[in-house]
Amino acid sequence: NTENEVEPHQEYEKSSQKADEYLREIKEQSMLGEAVRQCVEAAGHEYDTNTQKALLRVRHILDLSAASFGKCFLTDFSPDSFVSTCRELRVLNAVREPSVGLPLTHTQFKQMTLQVLIDRLVYRQFYPLAIEICRFLKIPDYQGVSRVLKHWASCKVQQKDLSDEAIARAVCLKVGDSPGVSYSHIAAKAYECGRTELAIKLLDFEARSGEQVPLLLKMKRSQLALSKAVESGDTDLVYTVVSYLKNEMNRGDFFMTLRNQPVALSLYRQFCKLQEQDTLKDLFNQDDDHQELANYYVSASYREKVQSCDTPPAPCPVTEDEMKLLRFQRKLDDEKGAGLLGLSLQATMEALLALGLHKQAEQLYRDFKVPDKRYWWLKLKSLAEKEEWEELEKFSKSKKSPIGYLAFVEVCMKSHNKHEATKYVSKVTPEQKVKAHLAVGDLEGAADAAIERRNESEMAAVLSRCSASDRLLMDRLNRAKASTAKK
Repeated sequence: NTENEVEPHQEYEKSSQKADEYLREIKEQSMLGEAVRQCVEAAGHEYDTNTQKALLRVRHILDLSAASFGKCFLTDFSPDSFVSTCRELRVLNAVREPSVGLPLTHTQFKQMTLQVLIDRLVYRQFYPLAIEICRFLKIPDYQGVSRVLKHWASCKVQQKDLSDEAIARAVCLKVGDSPGVSYSHIAAKAYECGRTELAIKLLDFEARSGEQVPLLLKMKRSQLALSKAVESGDTDLVYTVVSYLKNEMNRGDFFMTLRNQPVALSLYRQFCKLQEQDTLKDLFNQDDDHQELANYYVSASYREKVQSCDTPPAPCPVTEDEMKLLRFQRKLDDEKGAGLLGLSLQATMEALLALGLHKQAEQLYRDFKVPDKRYWWLKLKSLAEKEEWEELEKFSKSKKSPIGYLAFVEVCMKSHNKHEATKYVSKVTPEQKVKAHLAVGDLEGAADAAIERRNESEMAAVLSRCSASDRLLMDRLNRAKASTAKK
């Protein structure tokens, strides 16, 4: 029984010779293994922490498999039950605290499962304790910390006594870039609660434009949705927003909205050239673009002649670009077997970069006057996906990046290459230094940048990423924050 085990243990700690007699007696009865097992099991069912400690006395706690007294005399004893019981008791003792009020037995805990316990803590809004338990037991983020933070943020946006700015700042500091937590999901919750402006502020933290745009459209913020789509460089996303606006707005407002977004207008014109010639005419009329309107009538006349003649006339200027692209595609298909015929200009460039035909892609970039930002994004993503890091570095030095260098850091980290990402951190603008250092996990560098800029929100962002082992860095940041606040 456990008494026989505890007593020799106590004598052993006093360096008493009786310990050997006690242990020999237990060994002779072949009860040592059972005694050790019962001590561990009894500790699991015990509420009193002092009794728990007596039953689970250990010689070393440097790691979770350190030898206990019982194991010192039993070489074949497995540490697994000992380790798991110690970890479970720490959790049970924490939730049994009067301030929490969950006096669970070990049996109840086992039947309930850890996931249900976390759920109960979350629904009772014991978020810090739930997060601490998740981290202590190393639960995967999507089941643990991220899920708790998502629930916390959804409750936070419903606090009516706090301003939109205060809530958005608190959510950003707490959630940061935690994996599995979507700012668009939190923003949608805010919108459901009638806090549209808060939802928009939260969407600013969402890195994925594809997640921002649908909610902005739902909130009837069409101008902002179109701006976000254009900024993303995703042609398909721009087309999606334009198509939505076309159906939701009257013709005049739709055309005026596009006039404020040249990129969207250019893409829509390309679409109309292929699908809606009459709409193209209306666009030119709206803009008083007499040159393009003249080209339109010439093109219309050309099409009529093609339909009535066996031998078509020479192509008009409007179709020359399309024919030029087709010739280019056909030539490469014949030479390289690239399978480009019929693709759009952007799709052709993406395919060329994927095939490693960089010179040909650059030729299209120049010949068709592709915007610098779009081309740089396409090439950056392509080189990173193919892990052509040397080529990517040469490309970054070819001229000043029109998309900045934070993009290089983020794309490299997305490809799980911290070494390459670090090369571009020094090139980002001062305003993006903290974000770049945090992206590569350099807390020291992020702290230096935030302190140098005397930016409290950036210091807070760095502090939110620190752990208990970063105590010196946290003290330094807190001193800097206090000094900045005084000034």
